[in-house]
Amino acid sequence: MKHCSAERILLPLQKLQQAHDEAAHRDILSFNLYKRLKHMVLHFYKYAGRIEMSRGTGDSQQLRGTLIDTLIICMASANAMNISLGESISEVADANDLDSLARELGKKIQSTDLSAEAVRTLVVLGGQMAKAIESADHMERGDPRATMEVLVAQLTAVVLGILGHLNGKLESDVRARLSGVELKSIFLRPFPALER
Repeated sequence: MKHCSAERILLPLQKLQQAHDEAAHRDILSFNLYKRLKHMVLHFYKYAGRIEMSRGTGDSQQLRGTLIDTLIICMASANAMNISLGESISEVADANDLDSLARELGKKIQSTDLSAEAVRTLVVLGGQMAKAIESADHMERGDPRATMEVLVAQLTAVVLGILGHLNGKLESDVRARLSGVELKSIFLRPFPALER
C-alpha cells in the first residue's frame, strides 16, 4: 500500500472546498480576511452547541455530520489564510487516504467520550480564536493571523482524529455535504427536465 503525505490527501480537498465557496458562498468570499475569520469562529461555536445538544441523545450521526461540517470550515479558514493544512500534519506517515489519515490522528485521542472531546476542543480552541480576533479589534500586540493559522491546524487535526473513531467514508461524505449545500443555490441546481 502506498502512503501519502497529509498534504497530498488534504490539499485536493482544500481545492474542492475553495471551488465550493466560489460557487456557493460568494457573499463570504467578498469579506476581508478579518471578517471571514470572525465568521468561521462563529461557525465553530455553533457546532460546539450542536454537538453538546446531541450528547443527550447519543446521536453519533449528528456528531459525525457536525464534525464533517467543522472540517469543511477548517478548510475554508485555511484557504482564507492560504495555508496548507497537510503541511501542519506532517507527523502522520501511515496514511493513503482521508480515512486512514483520520484513523492515524485518532490514535492521539485519549477520551472515550468523543462528543465531550469535540465540545471541549471546539470551546477551548474556539475561545483562543475568539481572543485572537478580539485582540485585533483592540490593536493589541501580537500576531493574530499566525495564532489563527496554528489554531485552525490544531482544530483540523483533532476533528480528523475524532472522525477517525467514527464509521464512514470521509471523503465521499465531505463531497456529499458540499454538494448538498450547493443545491440550495438556485444558480447551482441542475436544470429541470424540459416539458414537451
